[in-house]
Amino acid sequence: MQSRKKNFQKVPRKRSGKVNYHSIPRPLALAPPPYVAQENRSWVVRFSCGGTGTVGAQINMNTLAGALGIIATGATTSVFMADQIRMRRMCLWGPVATAGTPVNVLAKFVDDPASNTQSGPPKTVQDSSVSFDRPAYVCLEPPKDNSSIFSQWFDSSLTTGWCFIAAPPGSIMDLHFNFIVDDIGSTSAGPTIAGGTAGTIYHKTFAVGASTWTVVSPLNAI
Repeated sequence: MQSRKKNFQKVPRKRSGKVNYHSIPRPLALAPPPYVAQENRSWVVRFSCGGTGTVGAQINMNTLAGALGIIATGATTSVFMADQIRMRRMCLWGPVATAGTPVNVLAKFVDDPASNTQSGPPKTVQDSSVSFDRPAYVCLEPPKDNSSIFSQWFDSSLTTGWCFIAAPPGSIMDLHFNFIVDDIGSTSAGPTIAGGTAGTIYHKTFAVGASTWTVVSPLNAI
């Protein structure tokens, strides 16, 4: 007896016509929700060392603010790009010029910041190298908590010292910032410049001892 083959036909599925909507978020916002109007931003700016290097010189808070950024208001005038700033980290790399001749890098917090009742805890980091394949390297970081003036936010116009550094010629410095764009208040007057174009954002070149630190191209330096 031959088996009979049943003929099965595929029945096309009927479309339900149902429209798929995205699920409604919970909870429902009955009014505009709160939000952060001035975001805490982070930025890393890299500088290179020219001149003869430095064996130890102070960097002030307003110098760091200019390194973060200024906005030219004319050929010789500027305002700080950010009014409130916090330094999260400063890293230094010092290259060896002659094999066997040591180079040293150092970064330390100012021992007793002027015009402040707060200080420390003090911290000094230092490294040396005699080899081409490994530059001397240090990284200075404030305490994670808010126990130190160096952990806190500072005003861009302050001339208070933040740290001392020592570095050979050709060194690289990375500055890690936190800042806000102050679109609630007004900008603070920045340093005097030369050859600025109004409205252009620059990173201010600064001198530390005998060395000159310039932002790495192609960022705008002045």
